[in-house]
Amino acid sequence: MNRTPIEDYSGVRETVLSWKGRKVLVVGDMILDEYLYGMTDRVSREAPVVIVRYDESSWSPGGAANAVTNVVSLGGKAVAAGVTGRDDAGSRLGEMLRSSGVDTGGIVAAPGRITTSKTRVLAGDFHAQRQQIVRIDRESRSALAPSVEKRLLRAIERRLPRCEAVILSDYGQGVLMGGVAQAVIEMASVSGIPVIADSRFGLPRLRGVTTATPNEVEAAEAAGIDPGSEEALEKTGRKLMRMLRSDSLLITRGRLGMALFRPRRKTLKVGVVGSPEATDVTGAGDTVVSVIALTLAAGAGMTEAMLAANVAASIVVMKRGTAVTRQEEILSSLDSMTEGKMGGGS
Repeated sequence: MNRTPIEDYSGVRETVLSWKGRKVLVVGDMILDEYLYGMTDRVSREAPVVIVRYDESSWSPGGAANAVTNVVSLGGKAVAAGVTGRDDAGSRLGEMLRSSGVDTGGIVAAPGRITTSKTRVLAGDFHAQRQQIVRIDRESRSALAPSVEKRLLRAIERRLPRCEAVILSDYGQGVLMGGVAQAVIEMASVSGIPVIADSRFGLPRLRGVTTATPNEVEAAEAAGIDPGSEEALEKTGRKLMRMLRSDSLLITRGRLGMALFRPRRKTLKVGVVGSPEATDVTGAGDTVVSVIALTLAAGAGMTEAMLAANVAASIVVMKRGTAVTRQEEILSSLDSMTEGKMGGGS
């Protein structure tokens, strides 16, 4: 596995500092993540399941909303566009985003639709670390009603000209299933604004994006190629880039790092920095796509974007839950790398 030497990260600090104040529009599936914490010390007599004694709850933005909060934590300005229900979860999510300084004027509250939420129950005995034992999803997976789609596109059209990059964050919850994605891609193209796609299930639908950031499994599924080898990775990247008609493609590979594909150029691969063993990968993709968007918004290229994303991802995967990475953490990590305290992956 090729890796980029530490000295090649010397210009990343300038890239990270360039994110300050860059405005990114995030269009996609806004999700509320809920965490229920409790203690387990016995098994139920009703069924062979543990009893969880409830302690507390916490909430955080998830899905496209996590990409929004990543943009802000990385020093940028975020505009959120998506659909929620007219319910408590939607109200809570909107309040959380606004309290972070996010422009939520692009979020449409649709009657008859629920806000997608994911409830994770974490429990353990008195001395043990709490582990996730079940997740409960409340979803809206149907396409948007024509009237809701029209309202959303009007809101996007008003806000897009003031933005410098667009993220399409697709978690399969319906917002990007209809005509929204292509309409946004076309609007951005006319204005010369880069569009970065992060799609778990529908990447082939997002033709015309500037770049995309799938993980290796997602990319292979989209391209119809079995993953597992360097040859398969090369075929996947080249085929998917042609399918998307994109300028580039960044495939994340977990403990194997990242691979950047561009037309008529050799694939550039980097290994992980820091520990190859992740604590929790929840939300790591949102961090990567946010870093790419901010870097392109600042006028830098994909090589710089990949290196910065590699450092940011190494930080967020060591945090539990749906987490974000702060600009200060990345700068501190870069300082450690230049001082020789952190080595590149292999």
